[in-house]
Amino acid sequence: MGNAFKVVGNCCLVFLAILGAVVSLALGYYHFFVKEITIGVNYIDNQVGLDIVDIINSEDLTEEEKDEMQDRYFLEVNYYSNDNNNGIMLQELKINYFTDFNLLSSGYRSSGMQYLGDYQGLPLDTWDGNSEISFMKIGNNDRYYGTSDECVQIANNYVDKSFNYYDFTNGINWNGITNNNGSIATELKRTTEFIIKIDDRAFSIKLDKYFDKDVGDVRNIFGIGWKVGEKYNRYYYTFGSLFQSCMQAVRTNSAGYGDYYITVDLSSLFSIKEYDLENKKFKEDNVSDIIKSYAVLKFHYDENGARNSSQSMFGIIDNNSKYDIEEETVDTTYWQERMTYNLDEKAKYNGKDIFVYRYSEVYGGYFVSLNLDVKQIFQEMPRAKVNIIFDLNSDYLKEKNINIVGLDYNAFADFEIDTITFKGESQTIYLLDSALYNSNLKTLKYSAGISFVIADNSINSEYEEVQL
Repeated sequence: MGNAFKVVGNCCLVFLAILGAVVSLALGYYHFFVKEITIGVNYIDNQVGLDIVDIINSEDLTEEEKDEMQDRYFLEVNYYSNDNNNGIMLQELKINYFTDFNLLSSGYRSSGMQYLGDYQGLPLDTWDGNSEISFMKIGNNDRYYGTSDECVQIANNYVDKSFNYYDFTNGINWNGITNNNGSIATELKRTTEFIIKIDDRAFSIKLDKYFDKDVGDVRNIFGIGWKVGEKYNRYYYTFGSLFQSCMQAVRTNSAGYGDYYITVDLSSLFSIKEYDLENKKFKEDNVSDIIKSYAVLKFHYDENGARNSSQSMFGIIDNNSKYDIEEETVDTTYWQERMTYNLDEKAKYNGKDIFVYRYSEVYGGYFVSLNLDVKQIFQEMPRAKVNIIFDLNSDYLKEKNINIVGLDYNAFADFEIDTITFKGESQTIYLLDSALYNSNLKTLKYSAGISFVIADNSINSEYEEVQL
């Protein structure tokens, strides 16, 4: 019996020793070969001066004026597709930034690009980027032979002449670029840095990214492909790359024509550095392995063609502030900006909750209505288009223990709504008296399984029902 225990004990010791060795090897492998990835994220939201907060609290300004002062973003697009064949196709991109790290409205500056037609550009291509002699290809035609360093310098200082360039200062847009006579404008090239605001702090942003495409020779040896050499093409992004990507995003947006906001990923194009207040210089991020940068893009997308310089975000078309397809002044009321607001169950406006929730013991849930103060704000925006989306199963409602069962009495009466949407699982939604009376509702969308009990005088407009 004693020998048996001894054998079992030895076996256990051997097993534990092997297990310890395996664990040690695993820890060693993880320590030396597995690197934890740190991801840094930059959210580039509005580019409104830090001093504007005090200004917009003034009682001398209307709500519309306050909204306009707060509506400034790093990227803005103006796109006239001319799908109605009544003008010209016009594509414009504006970049809003600051001239110093104080981030005040006095330091506002904008630079922009304008293209008449549909821009189709290419990134700059340096062939065999790791050899001593390379050539720079610009588009499909122009080539320059020189050293890799010389080609890089050309790429960094390249300005695409396909565009009209404008700057905006002190309320006026202007073009300060002349041929071979110097420039007083902001040149949109890879070496240009802009000062922007992120979380009320100063950062610099620069379009200096590139990507490599492996073009090393591959030879077939005994049926196996072997790579010979370490050659690659290096493609340098330019502001033409940014311009084309923005136009593609606008052209393919699911909402179609109108005025909207989207969030775009600038990580592959731009590098960003934070301003160090103590050292008075911008510092590199040497902590994050991956840096993601997201920015709000505001755009106007129009089915009409541009006919008059007033339709340009710069007030100029092809360097002509009096541009007009016809001799007489063209009525441009059809293109005037119409802001679209998509409001969900957790929406706020200027810090105020958009919706009010009232609990009903009879129905065992909450009825929704519009905050009267917010209603007044929207009524002072004559060209505001409002869409309302309720996600009945959203985390926001679950955290607050709110189960929506319908729209309250007079919930949205006399408040113009384009589309109202209910998303969720099977349930009944009650629309009480005058819930959508005089709302001019056009579309009611809802998930399959959702049914409605609608009071006789709840809706008095013709609307379309769409099942999601």
